[in-house]
Amino acid sequence: MTAIPTRWRTAMQDQLQSALERMERARRHLAAGHGDAAMQEAYPAAVAGATMRVWQDVRPWEQSLSGDEMHRRVCQQLPSLFAALTAGDVQRALTSPWHVEKARTYVDEAQAFVDDTRQRVAHWLETP
Repeated sequence: MTAIPTRWRTAMQDQLQSALERMERARRHLAAGHGDAAMQEAYPAAVAGATMRVWQDVRPWEQSLSGDEMHRRVCQQLPSLFAALTAGDVQRALTSPWHVEKARTYVDEAQAFVDDTRQRVAHWLETP
């Protein structure tokens, strides 16, 4: 196995940090009663997690994917509720009003997904 280049380590750490910050904001939005704003934070966090999982499968410093192929693979990695959103009109879904309790289900799934991804990536980055 080749070492992960510093540039890609930094990119992964940045993606993780962004996802974690988005999840914190999503939780604050839920607490404030803003389900739609929570969804607008949770969705990109889930996409960041899915992106990092694709990077683990196809190391971008060794092989590049076309934009369409990357998009397809990211969609395949998304957790079930978010994968279902991508099957429809994501933009419309994310800009529609969301009841807090319905959004909470998505935020909880995104949180579990991001936490699991964080553990996977941490282990991967530690592996020589």
